[in-house]
Amino acid sequence: MTKLTKSEKTIFAISVLALLVFFTFPFLHDIFEGVSLVHYIDKHMEIGQKYMDSLADKDIQVWIQRSQKYLEEDKPTDFVTKDAPPDLQKLDIVGIEEETNWIDYVWVGGMDRTDLSVERMTNGSFQVTAFYNIYSNRVIWPKSVSH
Repeated sequence: MTKLTKSEKTIFAISVLALLVFFTFPFLHDIFEGVSLVHYIDKHMEIGQKYMDSLADKDIQVWIQRSQKYLEEDKPTDFVTKDAPPDLQKLDIVGIEEETNWIDYVWVGGMDRTDLSVERMTNGSFQVTAFYNIYSNRVIWPKSVSH
């Protein structure tokens, strides 16, 4: 067996490297795409969280009125989803989920949910809850009284 020259070794190494890149590129693409999706979800969760934390009492009343309108107009009897209208898309809300007595305004759906939930209680009042993720939420209306 003959020894390879330096230039032959270089050509061989470049060829192996080219084949390696060629065959692994689809996997690298998937990895980068997955990282991009995670970044998108994290960004939307953060946008929703900041918005919900910034709501003043007068803003919450607007959300309650909007929800009353949807519940009266749509009269949902089962779980319904729809795209957010343009005015809510400006807030990066991607969709609305409706059920008989509640409306969710969704920034991120699924397992990593981030949404503003407005629920009509049995006495006719409304409770507004900020869902930051599946582990963390906070009732923002009615205001709780601290002792």
